[in-house]
Amino acid sequence: MGVHSWFASAFVRLNLLTGRSRVYETLCVSIIRKVGTTLWGVSRHPLHRDAKFLAMWTYCVRQIGARLVAEEVCVGFPNETRLLLNPQMKGEAQFLFPILGEFGDMGFVMHYLRPDDLFADVGANIGAYTVLASGVVGARSIAFEPSPVTFARLAANVRLNNVESKVKVANVAVGRAAGTLEFTHGLGTENCVATDQSSAARVRVPVVTLDETLKDSTPKMMKVDVEGFETEVFAGGTRLLSQQNLHALIVERGENGSRYGFDEAKLHDQIKGAGFIACGYDPLTRVIQRLPPEALGNIIYLRSPEAAQALVREAPVVRVGGSKF
Repeated sequence: MGVHSWFASAFVRLNLLTGRSRVYETLCVSIIRKVGTTLWGVSRHPLHRDAKFLAMWTYCVRQIGARLVAEEVCVGFPNETRLLLNPQMKGEAQFLFPILGEFGDMGFVMHYLRPDDLFADVGANIGAYTVLASGVVGARSIAFEPSPVTFARLAANVRLNNVESKVKVANVAVGRAAGTLEFTHGLGTENCVATDQSSAARVRVPVVTLDETLKDSTPKMMKVDVEGFETEVFAGGTRLLSQQNLHALIVERGENGSRYGFDEAKLHDQIKGAGFIACGYDPLTRVIQRLPPEALGNIIYLRSPEAAQALVREAPVVRVGGSKF
């Protein structure tokens, strides 16, 4: 090999090594940033703000321990209920600690509902909200979950908490019109209605509408969390949305709707136009507050914040771990 060829070859190898080093560096920075953000969020959880370092330590121990077990684990949930989960599945490990990750919304479900109220859980996933509604409160629930794998875990959590008589589970998607659609497979809590850009495995699932499925029974509260497909859910539920007996909604409002070409601000306006007011809730003080129009995240929509405030004030105390609220 000539001198020029040797230098050229060395230069190529150096570039490759440098490129790999930069990739590894970027990956490490991304992981550190993600872990740091997660621990920061755990330390700021309302139930653990007075024991920040203990909360972060507990989070790390439970995350590592659950993965070493490499099988399903059963965690304590409020008021003696339990949740069966697989920490290896994306998104499920959030329930290991701090358990009530969506504290405001979960607390509102437990404080607002009463035994024999009807709760609709659209995008039930493994059933956390359904267990809170029916296992903790004693309300009746109808839970919709399209992923066959996740649906099996939802049904298992209903059985685990002995609430089969109170919960109806449906292995279907909810949309604009009855039919079928393609749903991603293998993404855990991030499974969603597939688009042309989706590279994940897919499964075809049946679709129902809210207006048809709930034509004979209006829920008092409905939670809708379908990874950006909310616009289609409400397109098939215009009659239901107008029912005055539907008092409360919990709806995810973020950026996911853009993957389907939806403007979630329009859905927000549609819900407000049906007589709902966007609110947030603090379970520790049991105070409902109105949110600004630009608020994102899970939004609690109420027909009457004043009536809801009276209800949550009178609710029984909820216990989880060593805390109560």
